[in-house]
Amino acid sequence: MTRILTSIVSLPILLAIIYFGKPFHFFLLLEFAIFIGLYEFYRMIEKGGLGCYKWAGIILGILLSIAIFKGTYINLVIAASVIILFIVRIFEGNNPPIPPFIKGGQGGFYYVSNTVFGILYVSFLMSYMGVIRNSGDNGRELIFFVLLITWMGDTTAYYGGRGFGRHKLAPAISPKKTVEGAIIGLMGSIVGAIIAKLWFLDIGISNAVIAGILIGVSGQFGDLSESIIKRNLQVKDSGGIIPGHGGILDRVDSLLFSAPVFYYYYRFICL
Repeated sequence: MTRILTSIVSLPILLAIIYFGKPFHFFLLLEFAIFIGLYEFYRMIEKGGLGCYKWAGIILGILLSIAIFKGTYINLVIAASVIILFIVRIFEGNNPPIPPFIKGGQGGFYYVSNTVFGILYVSFLMSYMGVIRNSGDNGRELIFFVLLITWMGDTTAYYGGRGFGRHKLAPAISPKKTVEGAIIGLMGSIVGAIIAKLWFLDIGISNAVIAGILIGVSGQFGDLSESIIKRNLQVKDSGGIIPGHGGILDRVDSLLFSAPVFYYYYRFICL
């Protein structure tokens, strides 16, 4: 019930910001999601007994998303992130004082690599939603297209797996996911793409179906990828900011993969 009530309250707000807001308003919403997502990721790293530069990663991740949204200084921010983090580690020494939650003694490289991975996994991939929003006069419709397909895929996979799931999809990664749920979810993504094409997006039917398949498949890989992270770090949810749904990363894990996949398909094939 909490899960349903949260959706009833939050979904209209999200849709209103996308539909009525300008690209800058969507950018602010995206920055909030990236900030929370980065915080959740680094907290999972810490809870898993690993080291990272949490606040440095959050700041650098936000700067990277701003650069991507503006379309400038992207390489500068990426290069600066790696250099700055290594410089910090050099001044601390290779074996810094170990915080109480760290398991064993980690060398400095792990602090840097964990932080850089968080920037790329959360900020870089999530920023593609902003790139899609800035893709021209139909950027708003493209965002709705990705969200509708992803939502249809996630929802049908969840309920399809609960009702018809018999064969485990990846038991070592996510024991509850089933092959039947994945297939039904992919069918849901394709249906979502067709609905979007007929409803609001001017795109060929073949391109809509292919985009639905690409978004559906990549979204499921995105979901499983976050499951790998959580299972390795031995955490159930990325956070608890969304009652009944877990954290931000638990809600956008599919989009982290499907947004860049769709962006490049649309840019190189559909245009």
